[in-house]
Amino acid sequence: MRVTLFRLGKPKKFSYKPRHFDPAMEDLHSRVDMIKSELDEENQTGDSNLARTRIRKAWNTPEARKSANNTSTIRIVLIASVLFALFYVYFFTDIIS
Repeated sequence: MRVTLFRLGKPKKFSYKPRHFDPAMEDLHSRVDMIKSELDEENQTGDSNLARTRIRKAWNTPEARKSANNTSTIRIVLIASVLFALFYVYFFTDIIS
């Protein structure tokens, strides 16, 4: 026989569902969703609107942004090197007098 002065409640249960991230599956799902949306748009609109959406989606890809960043970086380095060379020639040589 057990005698208690106060009653403790039972521990609360929780429902924890572990998540698993699979990049290949996420990519597959995004491509399937994109193709479904393109098919829906194709059925609803003409070819010109479909072409616009394809171009818009192509510009928003990470590869497009990365290549744009690479070209801008190369351009900035090239301009800086030309300006540095002109500065050096003007101030430190006697070529331009």
